[in-house]
Amino acid sequence: MKIYILADQEGVAGVFSRQENYLFAREYATMEMAAVCESLLRAGVDEILVNTFHVLEYQRLPARVRVLHGLPRHDLFTEEMDSTYSAAFILGMHEMAGGREKGCWRHTVLPHPITYAYSSVEAVWLNDVPVGEAGLFAAFAGLHGVPVVLLTGDYWACLEAQEIVPGIETVAVKKGTSYFSAVSMTPQAAAEASAAGALRALDRIGVVEPLRFEGPVTLKVRYQFAERATDAVSAVEGATRLDERTVAVTCSNLASLRDRLGDIRAPETDLYQRDIRQPRTTGLFTRLGGEPYSSAPTMPLPTR
Repeated sequence: MKIYILADQEGVAGVFSRQENYLFAREYATMEMAAVCESLLRAGVDEILVNTFHVLEYQRLPARVRVLHGLPRHDLFTEEMDSTYSAAFILGMHEMAGGREKGCWRHTVLPHPITYAYSSVEAVWLNDVPVGEAGLFAAFAGLHGVPVVLLTGDYWACLEAQEIVPGIETVAVKKGTSYFSAVSMTPQAAAEASAAGALRALDRIGVVEPLRFEGPVTLKVRYQFAERATDAVSAVEGATRLDERTVAVTCSNLASLRDRLGDIRAPETDLYQRDIRQPRTTGLFTRLGGEPYSSAPTMPLPTR
C-alpha cells in the first residue's frame, strides 16, 4: 500500500502567528508527521511520499519515507502522484480564505487580506464550490483516482474538509480563535492524536470516494486589490474579469486547469523555465510581492 501525504504547517498545533517567525513550527510539524508515518509503517503501509510546502526536520522521519520538497514548481499539490497510491492524507492544514473566516492563519495559497499584501486572495471557487488548499488538493488527487481520507489541522479546516469530502477522517489539533490565535493541543498530544487518526483513516480507504469534477471546470479567484486582478487577467490566457476584483478561467477539464495554474509561488526565472521545459507563465496564484510577517504591505500599495 502506498500513501501520499500533503504537509502544510499553518494548521499544526502550537503554530499561531508569523509574527513569531515560525517559532518552533518546523519542530512541531515534524513531530506530527513522524508520528503519523511511524503509525502507518507499523500498520503495514509499504511506501509513503511526503509532499511538503514547508521545511521539516527530515532526519527525524522514518528512513523509509520519501520527501518531495522545494519551490517553485508547477504542480504544487500532486507532483509524483499516480493511480498506484491507495489514498492521500493532508497534515497541518489551515482554513481557507472566504470560508467561515474563523481559522488561525486562514488563507488560500496567497496571503489573506488581513495581511494587506498586494497578492492577497479573498476567496476561490471551483465550479462555484468554495475551495481552499485542501479542496484543490482533493480535486487534483481525484484526477488519479486517489481519495483523500484524512485531514489534520485547525478545527475550521476539518469542517471545510468534511463538507467537500464526505466521510473523510479529521483530527482537529487546534481551534482558531482569530487569525493570529488558537487553542491548541500540546505538540505531544497532537502527534498522538494524528497517529491514531491515521490508523482510523486507513479504514476509510474504499469508503471515501475520490473527489471528481467532470467536464469543463471554471476557477474563480477574488483578489483584495483590483490591480492584482488586472495582473492576473492580463497574464492568464482565456481569463475573464467578472468584476473589479474577480477573475475566472474556464478549461476543458480539471487536468488542463491544473497544468495552467502556472508558477504558484513566485515569478518564474529563466533558469527554472529551462529546467522544467515549461513556457514562461504567470498563473492566477503567482505571488507578486512577499508575504509579510505582520499586517503591513510588502510593496507599494495601489493608488487610484
